[in-house]
Amino acid sequence: MASHIPNFKNQLANRFLEDLEADRLILPSLPDVAMRVARVLDNGVSDADAIAEVIQTDPAITAKLIKAANSAMYGRCMPVETCAAAVVRLGSALTHKLVLSLSMRELFTSESPLLQRQMHKLWRHSTEIAALCYVLARRGKRFNPEQAMLVGLLHDIGVVAVLNYIDKFPTEVTREEEIEDAVNSLRARTSSMILERWRFPSEFTVAAFEAEDWMRDTGSMPDYCDLVVTAQLHVLTGEAPQESIPCLSETTAYARLSLGELMPDSRLKFLDEERERIGQAQTLLNL
Repeated sequence: MASHIPNFKNQLANRFLEDLEADRLILPSLPDVAMRVARVLDNGVSDADAIAEVIQTDPAITAKLIKAANSAMYGRCMPVETCAAAVVRLGSALTHKLVLSLSMRELFTSESPLLQRQMHKLWRHSTEIAALCYVLARRGKRFNPEQAMLVGLLHDIGVVAVLNYIDKFPTEVTREEEIEDAVNSLRARTSSMILERWRFPSEFTVAAFEAEDWMRDTGSMPDYCDLVVTAQLHVLTGEAPQESIPCLSETTAYARLSLGELMPDSRLKFLDEERERIGQAQTLLNL
């Protein structure tokens, strides 16, 4: 059976890439409410009531946005009770980023129990990396924390497309090892392509394509991909075989971000001290 796995991975990858090149793949679409909020902002609308009117076409996202505005991350003494009040508290730019983040969960679903487990695992990984990126970005002034959170959340969005594609082969794919093997060979290219089609800025596509290039070196200035690389290595340290990943201190991302002392197990000390804030960010994404 072991010889079947690389064989199937190669067949699936070839078919997938052929369909991708021929534009035959059905790729995930940006959630409708996120697209409509983006259009309103692109048209120069800044009125909270007008933005709220668009958001309120999706009751679930409306409820989540109000909860976010009242959360430990953004809440104040007086709770807000309406969508317009939430937009006022958060501001239009932050509202847009949160609507994007809060609406992404709907993409991570499958009718196949086997693939749904993979979707759940992917969502858990994506929200963990997003929360870590948020806290990493807060350490300096170079990054927007909510932008960093969204970059982390979307860096593996292509896996959704790969899993949906695998669903076409229910009799051929019966083992999680086969799925993971195929996903790993396709995730970077597919993720960056989807984000390009969604017209996200280059920091998103670069992070998606290079997020597992542990030793990437793009010069002296840190970028959002450095946050994703660092977040992933922080999580993998202690989980993955040590020969398969570098120590954080060996990476240029760690050097460029100036993230301070490491603990004896090579994880970032300050992230251990920020567990409450990381938990708040993860809770926000799972509203």
